[in-house]
Amino acid sequence: MMKLAIYAITVNGAKQGKRLIKSLPFADLYVSDAAKFDSKDAQRLTLPLSHFVAEKFSQYDGHIFICATGIVTRMISPLIKDKKEDPAVVCVDEQANFAISMLSGHRGGANDLTVRVAHIVKATPVITTASDVSESVSVDMLGAPFGWYLDPLSESAITPVSAAVVNDEPIIIVQESGEKNWWKYDKRMPANILCSHQLDGIDSAKYRGAVLISDRLKDINNTERDDGKERLKNEWQNKLVLWRPKSLILGIGCDRNTPLSTLKAGIRAFSARFNLSLDSVHSLASIDLKADEDGLLELSQLKQWPFVTFAAEELDDIAGIENPSDYVKKVTGSNSVAEAAALKLSKTNQLVVAKWAFKQDGFNMTIACCRREFSESLVQQKRKNWHGQVKHGGEGRHGDENPHSIKEKVNAYGNEVAKGFECKPKHVDLERPMLFHRHHILLCEGKRCAKAGSKNLAHDLRGLVKNMGLSTGDRRIKISRTMCVGSCRNRSTLVIYERPFKDENSEASLVNNAQWLRNVEDFSENQWRELFAALAERRPVEHVVEQKYFAAVESPAKETHCG
Repeated sequence: MMKLAIYAITVNGAKQGKRLIKSLPFADLYVSDAAKFDSKDAQRLTLPLSHFVAEKFSQYDGHIFICATGIVTRMISPLIKDKKEDPAVVCVDEQANFAISMLSGHRGGANDLTVRVAHIVKATPVITTASDVSESVSVDMLGAPFGWYLDPLSESAITPVSAAVVNDEPIIIVQESGEKNWWKYDKRMPANILCSHQLDGIDSAKYRGAVLISDRLKDINNTERDDGKERLKNEWQNKLVLWRPKSLILGIGCDRNTPLSTLKAGIRAFSARFNLSLDSVHSLASIDLKADEDGLLELSQLKQWPFVTFAAEELDDIAGIENPSDYVKKVTGSNSVAEAAALKLSKTNQLVVAKWAFKQDGFNMTIACCRREFSESLVQQKRKNWHGQVKHGGEGRHGDENPHSIKEKVNAYGNEVAKGFECKPKHVDLERPMLFHRHHILLCEGKRCAKAGSKNLAHDLRGLVKNMGLSTGDRRIKISRTMCVGSCRNRSTLVIYERPFKDENSEASLVNNAQWLRNVEDFSENQWRELFAALAERRPVEHVVEQKYFAAVESPAKETHCG
């Protein structure tokens, strides 16, 4: 939460200040005597205003002025130092017509604060930052909503990479770990921005900059010392912005009364040995026996890493343990501590680093690591431009030597597509029968469903079905888009129809016929794959789809008679 100061110097300004103070926690309201405003919620503002604000400027994360912008400009100009340090400044007119972001729009959070203030007082937000008004990527704020750490080595690259974004020059965003839903707009990403899952193999000469999201320590920033300072020495020097996502869970076991100095030395050695950044650690995990371990509690407090412990029975024989120990089982009640705790807290079954031992000053500790898993909906994934993939519309592949080359667009069956269509074949055989299909999915792409995220979803799902080998043969899944199906309250909606199945030993049966699903815009690629696999194998989709995604269908109404 931001610590905020609100300043009002007129009667109407004080009224707006009162509205703001009710909705903004950790805010202080300062009102001048001229405002004639007496309230326990307000503190006295003494004039001249410039002197009063100068004393308060560095004490708050943000300042909201309810007065003319000219006053604010003259008042804060001598107080401005650096965009990495300056607080957010927002100006609101006393009639609350406009809320204006004036200083530290990105790093200080003024743009987000402006939107919030405008919502409270029913004003129009005014934001002039190029990447925001063009609805593009803000490279210096990309990870802020998720608590990511912006590596200081990136400072020299922020300005040139930001300029490349707004000037439509090519940049690439490489994400190796962390939350994936950083693209927040309901539209396709600008064509000059590409995405990739790895930096290796990307030719830096083709890009004016890169944003890297990674918890790897080395082989990325590849630093060296120069005049006592670290700097990048690879081909991405001065053009790479490095974000550290909070993606790692450390499971820890240690001797009783292990001092903080040993624990700190241990995690530093672990970081160097396994090429993992401590800036990407999200939490520490251990067994309940260590819940009162002073050294671990001190480490948690020092690093601001939440420390979570589990009962022995929750950890014993958990899936993914690589080094179970009968001795540990005898002492703790669980056959693993570090590995099991990391697996349990991360909700995964895969270790990034198995149990590793460290000893210093006669004290032993063990560390294991897991990586938190994140998914995104297929809709969100397809709004990003992926390096090496063909764009919608049949244009050249992103990242090709000649990215503007035009390739023939083909549908899921390999047929050339008629211009202006997503899948209609260019050459139509009127005598050709309809292809056999085991299941037919009707997906609503009506106006509201498209707005919710179903636009082009049918096209993307056909490609996924083809990739799974389910676009032909006796297990074929046919996907058709519809206009409105009259179920807008369910957001993006689909219905599954199934052809009766009969083999030599059974009567015709239906497993998933007439299943209605809602909110399908939230499905990740893995969820779609699980759904299609269940259909192909004739397993009930209830086994792979959460109940919240099933749309309720009323039973037939009983006949009634008037009389």
